[in-house]
Amino acid sequence: MIGARLRLRLVGAAVLFSTLSVPIRASAAPLQEEADVFIGTLERDGNALILRRCDLVENRYTLVDAPGAHVVDKLRKAKLPAYGEVIARYVEGEDGGSILRVERVETLTPGKSCHLADALTG
Repeated sequence: MIGARLRLRLVGAAVLFSTLSVPIRASAAPLQEEADVFIGTLERDGNALILRRCDLVENRYTLVDAPGAHVVDKLRKAKLPAYGEVIARYVEGEDGGSILRVERVETLTPGKSCHLADALTG
């Protein structure tokens, strides 16, 4: 008998919370794409700045400023290559290339790489 009452209370609470959350979701603004953290080695490639991601594939992203940001010019003046934690949004370029619209850089450590191959050769 006690188990049935407890189940009824739990079901009632779940129904109450689920009905309360519906108006909140309905009135919320549409979700905007959030920035993400991209960790890798920042390098120069001609005039472009590249982030070579710390993964086995070593994905490469061209770095550009996010609207209103002025990060890439500061990175051009930094000693590269450097390990970095970049806060950015991913976009696909017209040519299919990977682009990061950089909002800020949390960490920048000149002369450091996160790639095993760099550690073995350097």
